[in-house]
Amino acid sequence: KNGKGIFPIVSLMPKDNHSLLQLYLDGPKNNIYTIFSVKEKSSQKLNNASLFDKYSILKNKNVYEILDSQKKATEKIFRTRRIPFRSFEIINRSEETLGELFCFFILETILLGHLLKVNPFNQPKVELIKNETKKILQ
Repeated sequence: KNGKGIFPIVSLMPKDNHSLLQLYLDGPKNNIYTIFSVKEKSSQKLNNASLFDKYSILKNKNVYEILDSQKKATEKIFRTRRIPFRSFEIINRSEETLGELFCFFILETILLGHLLKVNPFNQPKVELIKNETKKILQ
C-alpha cells in the first residue's frame, strides 16, 4: 500500500528451483525469504533398483532426507550470499501448530502495517477492481 510493503510469493521447493531459485539468487536483493519445512518421522525410501548410476548418491535415502538436504543447501547458499531469510521447521504437524503459525503471521502483518504506517485491514486499491468489474457486468 502506498508503495510500501512486502510481496508474498509461494514457491514449492524443489519443484520451483529451476523457475524461481535463479531469480532469488541472482535477481534483485529486495526480498526476505521464509523457508518452511516439516520434520517427518517416517518417509518412504527410494527404490534403489530404479535409480540410474548417476543418481547413486540417492541410494538408501528416504524422501525426507533428500528434501531436508535441499533445504539445508538452500539455507547455506542464502547465508553465503547474504540473502535474508528465516526458517521454520514444523515438528508437530497438527491443527494447533497450523493455528499458531496463522496467528503469528496475522500479528506480524498487523505490526508491519503499523511500522510502515499503512492500514493492514483495508484494501482500497482492490476496491477499484471490484467497482470496475461491477460496472462492466451491468
